[in-house]
Amino acid sequence: MRKVFIASSFFGVAGPKKNLWRLWGVLMILLLLAIQVGAIYKLIKLLAGLTAYSVGNRSVTARLAGTMFYSASFFSLVFCWRLSSSWNKLSVQWASVEKRLSMIVPSDQTLKKRMIMVSCLMAFGALVEHTLSILACTEFDTPPSLLLEKYILTSHGFILVPTDYSNWIAVPLFFMSNIATILWGFQDLLIVLVSMGLTSRYHRLNQCVAKISMQYKREKKCCKYAETLRIYTWRKIRESYVKQALLVRKVDASIGSLILLSSSGNFYFICLQLFLGITQGISGAVIKRLYYLLSLAWLCVRFGCVVLAAADVNVNSKKALRYLHSCANRVYNTEVERLAKQLTQDFVALSGMGFFYIDRGMLLQACAWPQQL
Repeated sequence: MRKVFIASSFFGVAGPKKNLWRLWGVLMILLLLAIQVGAIYKLIKLLAGLTAYSVGNRSVTARLAGTMFYSASFFSLVFCWRLSSSWNKLSVQWASVEKRLSMIVPSDQTLKKRMIMVSCLMAFGALVEHTLSILACTEFDTPPSLLLEKYILTSHGFILVPTDYSNWIAVPLFFMSNIATILWGFQDLLIVLVSMGLTSRYHRLNQCVAKISMQYKREKKCCKYAETLRIYTWRKIRESYVKQALLVRKVDASIGSLILLSSSGNFYFICLQLFLGITQGISGAVIKRLYYLLSLAWLCVRFGCVVLAAADVNVNSKKALRYLHSCANRVYNTEVERLAKQLTQDFVALSGMGFFYIDRGMLLQACAWPQQL
């Protein structure tokens, strides 16, 4: 995760780095804020009837979508910066929990490889989707000298009209549009990676409970010292689950704002794509139709990955119950009963700043919301 935050400094997420990187991050925030203010001003101007450009990519829907996109990117940079700044302190607490867990269960040797693979897949999907968006905004017969102008006036029609175009505006706007796209996908990647780490710890604890339960089942004789050892072992496991639940809540306090922003932003743009597809249909050049279908599919896949990865924390926090319920009567003791009661009553899940909790049922609810609307 530290390597991820080091790489993120190139697009503004400076965190606790040196003053030069902080200055670069402040510049990114100011540029995104300037674009956001300009988009809001153009939207208000259109709603007040003070502009003649009100159709196509300069309609109310297009201007609102552009405003929402840059607003989401702006807040994504702010929230990611805050998480990056607090990561050193959070990682110390995470490492202390891991050190205690290592006395009971071994470390996850495949977690790093899985995190790299997920990062590469999400980066590749975002790159393909963004490349298609650029191709959809331009035409193949456009002269190379006019490609930038064609792209900016098409993709950023919500903020620029032909009479306002200038290369001095287009070049920074093109650069910031790429930065905003990266930030929009980076927030989802952070949620997925952190969720994978928390799920890995729960998975290892659950495997430890399954192994110990199976081992005690095979024991035929029980002596006084063995019973004392069993109580001590289950007590250490129960304490590990308590510390793991506290870690999840500390992480949730740090990334809850990102989860709220990611869920609301992805849900808005999925509904927007469905609305445009239903009202306007899928028409135009082949590249535009291909971009629409791939963009909608990528939004759904990415949002589904975020929800499922975060929901796995909640699922794995209760998986050990099946092994505890199958314990033999002769090895069942007070600590096993306390652990089972703790896992049943203690609700552990990542949330969007407490407004909602992410579990498997949330994905079904998100699929039902557009139908209800």
